[in-house]
Amino acid sequence: METPKSGEKDKISCSYCVQSPVPATKTCLHCEASLCEEHIKVHSKSAEHILVEPTTYIKDLKCPIHDKVLEFCCSQDGACICVSCCIIGEHRGHKVDTIKDAIQKRKESLKPSLDNLALERDENEKKLQKLLKKRNNMQGVTTGVSNRVAALFQDMSQQLEALRTSAMTEVSRQEQKVMARLDGLIDQLEKTEEQLSDRKNSLEELQNVSDPLKLLRSTSHEEVKGSRKANKSDDDVQVSTSVDEGPISLILHMGLTNFTENLQDLMASHHFKKMKKSDITLDVNTAHNKIIISRDLKWASHSTTSQKYPETPERFKSCQVLSINEITTGQHYWEVDVREAKRWIVGVAFKSIERKITGNESFFGYNNKSWTLFFQKFLGASHNNIQNTVDSDSLVQEVGIYLDYDAGYLSFYQLNPTRHLHTFTATFYEPLHAAFYIFDHSCLKIKN
Repeated sequence: METPKSGEKDKISCSYCVQSPVPATKTCLHCEASLCEEHIKVHSKSAEHILVEPTTYIKDLKCPIHDKVLEFCCSQDGACICVSCCIIGEHRGHKVDTIKDAIQKRKESLKPSLDNLALERDENEKKLQKLLKKRNNMQGVTTGVSNRVAALFQDMSQQLEALRTSAMTEVSRQEQKVMARLDGLIDQLEKTEEQLSDRKNSLEELQNVSDPLKLLRSTSHEEVKGSRKANKSDDDVQVSTSVDEGPISLILHMGLTNFTENLQDLMASHHFKKMKKSDITLDVNTAHNKIIISRDLKWASHSTTSQKYPETPERFKSCQVLSINEITTGQHYWEVDVREAKRWIVGVAFKSIERKITGNESFFGYNNKSWTLFFQKFLGASHNNIQNTVDSDSLVQEVGIYLDYDAGYLSFYQLNPTRHLHTFTATFYEPLHAAFYIFDHSCLKIKN
């Protein structure tokens, strides 16, 4: 028996070649058999013997009702039907097309969709290539920024190391000065000790002299004077061994002051932007009647009694207040002390935010005109009434807020220690104001 070639065993074989499998080239729907080239030559040529591409799903090509070949397609129902369905079946009287014509019409109807898909794929491919290019460029960009940060801190480290060396040099100078004084005194006293020892030995020898005249002649007042002179050197032992921290503090003060003053220039030399804190003040005309505003317009606290502010179009009916500052361009940074508030909401809001409704239309973070960081039962960020949880390793007591109006970035930071909390990206299309919600028994302060 001839062994089938590789791959032929997965093909449809001729139904009549029983000795060895031979690939079929056609299938007869009437006979429900597959035929090879040789058996097709002797197969019936009558109309009812319809030949199709080789298939094992013959029943799918026949009408399940009349067991006849599906030759037509009903235009009304979109169903494939046999000739009996057209004449005596439920499709009698319906407009029909041959399968061939129906397929051609269907293919033509798909062309606009295929054309549209081709355009969409082209657009998608362009976007994909742009994103891939940006992803490839991102590593180079971050590497460049990382190198600049490393260079900045290297310069800072060198300056601080120079200052440390200067302070330590002063400590060493004082140490050497005191040590030199002590070494001199010790050397002097050691010599005196040697002299005293010699005198002591001389005196002891005189005590052993038996000749009275020799003893009397050897005794003099110089020995007594020498003893008294040695005793007078006691004051030299009172040498201070403390370090005078005044010069060291002066060196550190001057060095750190100079370091701080030059820090912005040092950042600029490494192409980092100078960040100046914005002077944010509160607008009393927007404050709810139970909000107390300080004279310097820097802090707001909740009051149990009404402040009886005059009614203004800008005043909130909810316990909120906006800043006087109107931001329409540029980069801005301010800090808020929240440690005196068990609950708080800080952020920014469009000037057109609703003022006279105590609901989501006016509550900061609950509409599409405000962006906030909040702490209530948990720390989170909110915009358009969508709250996202924000993770923090410690209780947030001070919040830094950075706004780049033109680029559409609003970032919140925890201070002490400094760490990023959340960033919103948005298109800002009207004036923004710093926004604050004041809860019961709470006080928020804008840091100078």
